[in-house]
Amino acid sequence: MREKLHPGCRRSGQESFDTMLIAGGLAGVASWMCCYPLDVVKTRLQAQTPTTLKYNGIVDCLRKSVTNEGYGVLFRGLGTAVSRAFVVNGAIFTAYETALRVFFNNENHETLQTDSAI
Repeated sequence: MREKLHPGCRRSGQESFDTMLIAGGLAGVASWMCCYPLDVVKTRLQAQTPTTLKYNGIVDCLRKSVTNEGYGVLFRGLGTAVSRAFVVNGAIFTAYETALRVFFNNENHETLQTDSAI
């Protein structure tokens, strides 16, 4: 059943190193793509100084930003964030999964598979 739901995974549940890197990387990319517009609004609100308030809240900031600069303003710089997210999340996910195997699967004496699943 597992092989039908997850064709790239091994029957034993031991995904390859490459598979874990790509899975973590894609998860990071998906996360940033969903959250980036809100992060832009948050950053603009935080960049205000108390003496020069440009926005009166989240909705006002979103409305003024899109009106003045277009929808592209919400995604400006996304490429850099996504590139970083792929590398960082891939590495962290792989390290986490590897650590779980080392600490909790010692009785099986299974090793990490390094062959490419792609």
